[in-house]
Amino acid sequence: MTSRRAALAVGVAFVVWCVRLRRVKRGVAVARRFWSQPQGAPGGLLYVALGDSAAQGVGASRPDRGYVGLLAERLGCTTGQPVQVVNLSSSGATIEDLLREQLPRLQRLQPDLVTVAIGGNDMFRADPVAFDACVDRLIAALPPQTVIADVPYFMHGHWERDARRSAETVTRIATAHGLSVVPLHEALRREGWAAMASEFTADWFHPNDRGYRVWADAFWTTMQASDLLSRLTSGRTAPTTRTTTG
Repeated sequence: MTSRRAALAVGVAFVVWCVRLRRVKRGVAVARRFWSQPQGAPGGLLYVALGDSAAQGVGASRPDRGYVGLLAERLGCTTGQPVQVVNLSSSGATIEDLLREQLPRLQRLQPDLVTVAIGGNDMFRADPVAFDACVDRLIAALPPQTVIADVPYFMHGHWERDARRSAETVTRIATAHGLSVVPLHEALRREGWAAMASEFTADWFHPNDRGYRVWADAFWTTMQASDLLSRLTSGRTAPTTRTTTG
């Protein structure tokens, strides 16, 4: 009887996991539709997000419960201004995809804030030389009012070694260009292995609501440490977007 109950429990757990996994996959289309139009109120701050499925909020209970939506909410509360979000990110995007598809659209805008979180998908096809070249091109084209995250923590194996090296590359190049860098890799590493059970969705890749709060906290801490947040709070506008040279 005990073995039957155990088998039943395993079966139920498997069904629940499958349902949750299917929900995550459906969330890609839900997030894409949600962010296909600007969100929030115009006439105040313009916040543009670049990146991959994490910027889309895939895995959250709602797309605006991802880190982008959480940051927009905090910006509004802190500055007392309306915040409109233009989310140019795309699920599955690599840095090369961002350069080709998202960056030209950014250059037609004059945002007060830009956030970038990209590179996780690059770890599955890691080519250090190509990665570094893409990072260099990306950061050279970003406006000074950008806050960019390094590469997320991958926990183990060669993926983590590649992610750690790539995070160091992003930090080095972005710092040299005077951009604010979010130490996301270290913030996620500090959460430890227990985060797999509490901060991720059923695919064990995308964060859930709790996980996205960790992302948002990491971004917000960096923004507080820079003069960007104080400038936005005081109502001073951000510099005009630079154009890319290559």
